[in-house]
Amino acid sequence: MARNPWIFLGRLWLGLAYGFMFLPLVVLILFSFQKNRFPGFPLQGWTTSWYEKLFSDGTLISALGHTMIVSPAAATVATIIAFFAAYALNRFHFRGKTALLGLVTLPILIPPLILGVGFLGLLARVHLSGTLFAVFLTHVVLITAPALAIIQLRLAQMPGSLEEAAWDLGATEWQTVCKVVLPFALPGIFGAWLLAFTFSFDEFIIAWFVSGFQPTLPVAIYSVLVAAIDPSLNAIGTIVFAISCAVLIGLELVLLPFLVCKPGGDA
Repeated sequence: MARNPWIFLGRLWLGLAYGFMFLPLVVLILFSFQKNRFPGFPLQGWTTSWYEKLFSDGTLISALGHTMIVSPAAATVATIIAFFAAYALNRFHFRGKTALLGLVTLPILIPPLILGVGFLGLLARVHLSGTLFAVFLTHVVLITAPALAIIQLRLAQMPGSLEEAAWDLGATEWQTVCKVVLPFALPGIFGAWLLAFTFSFDEFIIAWFVSGFQPTLPVAIYSVLVAAIDPSLNAIGTIVFAISCAVLIGLELVLLPFLVCKPGGDA
């Protein structure tokens, strides 16, 4: 009983912390429906005109479409590369292993401004600058390292005896990877994909250098903010938040069967 006040205070503090984190999102959603052009309290009526303006002006919607093409594709490719790199780094000993790890993690150690200038010069020489494919390539390079870190942490928890048991039972190396290693690493793979997607979705500096006339959403939002304060930004922020929630819920639903332990079976 003596601990109950501390438990209550701990839960209260946790609730306040979560409230502080989510309050800006709540305010963003409220302002997206506010009638007044300049957001503020008290609210001056309700309207959906900012959403109508957003969908009638195709600049931000087009940029959102570019982002929703590039980010999932870049996150998927980066996660695949990260999985095989993490598996090689965790299971094999070879010359140049440390150099390979340093090479993969190098992009996140270089300032994005320097990377953006470097990518701009390289892609201009091969006539790819100003295309969505250029943004895709640069994002893959940038987000592979964080995806690798997540998957590597998961694979480090896997006993090597599981693979040896599969080999003893007649499985080939490829069958062992597909039926033993991959299911075990699946939570880490999904986590890596989510992290990579978030990094790609929010990335601004490199995309600003290489996207040209096909900007991603952060680049388009910056362009609008430079010109004027536009309440439709609150509307697109709300839409992006809804998309993010939908992606998270969908991935959780996909991942749940692999995490729930079935009676008499494996996880």
